[in-house]
Amino acid sequence: MENSDKFWELATAKLYNEISNAELEELDGFLKNEKNRKLYQEIKKLKNDVAEVENISGVSQNKSWNLVSNHLRTKTIQLVLNVTKYAAIVVFAFLLGSIITNTFHKQTEISSFAEVKVPLGQMSELTLYDGTKVWLNSGTTLRYNNNYGKNNRNISLEGEAFFEVTKDQIPFKVKLKSTEVEVLGTTFNVVSYSDDVFSQITLVKGKVNVNNLSGSTIAELKPTEQIYIDDISNKAIITKVETNFYTSWTEGKIVFDDEKLSEITRKLERWYNVDIQFKETTLGDLHFSGTILKYKPFNQIITAFELLLPLNIEYTTIPNGKDLIVIKQK
Repeated sequence: MENSDKFWELATAKLYNEISNAELEELDGFLKNEKNRKLYQEIKKLKNDVAEVENISGVSQNKSWNLVSNHLRTKTIQLVLNVTKYAAIVVFAFLLGSIITNTFHKQTEISSFAEVKVPLGQMSELTLYDGTKVWLNSGTTLRYNNNYGKNNRNISLEGEAFFEVTKDQIPFKVKLKSTEVEVLGTTFNVVSYSDDVFSQITLVKGKVNVNNLSGSTIAELKPTEQIYIDDISNKAIITKVETNFYTSWTEGKIVFDDEKLSEITRKLERWYNVDIQFKETTLGDLHFSGTILKYKPFNQIITAFELLLPLNIEYTTIPNGKDLIVIKQK
């Protein structure tokens, strides 16, 4: 048994008072590691959250918790690598109770799903059950149920993600705000934040179908093609692009090619979890070309903007909140 699996088993036994003295000593050994102590607190919180779920007829809470812990420990999600040293993925398992009523009896069914959240200012990488690799950008949420890889490969996404999809007979589907991306095996990037008024799909390799939520095909993309879908009008525009401008973030950098400063600052707000404001709104129309390295200190980045553009930038640290950056005309 792998150490991580053993830790889950001991932690679960401890939380349900089913642990022996010998196992308790073994758990104490694990908890000498700070990382394990933090993970134990997360498991404890998850257990408490499950306990607050409304009781469902005929369902054992203890069995339900075991279902959740086993689901995570069997690595339906395998956390492979944090792209940055401080990156974090938050994985939640939820219990959903659906009560089916008919004339004769009530039947209760349990299903579970995982939700992966990457906080603002961080990025992470994960590998799904079928071997598909996913890079998640700042402020992104990915969700799928426990049947993933068995009879479906359906996920939903809010934010930005880069996919290297393992080829399979089962279609890989990504549900966005108003569209769905369907592939068998390919490489592509998706942007679909809830606070943006568009979704954007960029194909690097292979082929993808872009469907509406009823399943009808809107477009079929070829490599180096990008589709921009307006959330308000549902209008879709397909263009040829240099894909590295839209995938370079997975390497810790953003490449800009004559892009408006207002669009650049929206990305920087997510990357660095800061609040950026323009003293004069017209400054957002300035254009910039260049490369920003995510792991450089943020003050170096804003200094570069001051040197390359006619700007003055004020940086204010906000305790217990987002730091404030005000951009002014020089």
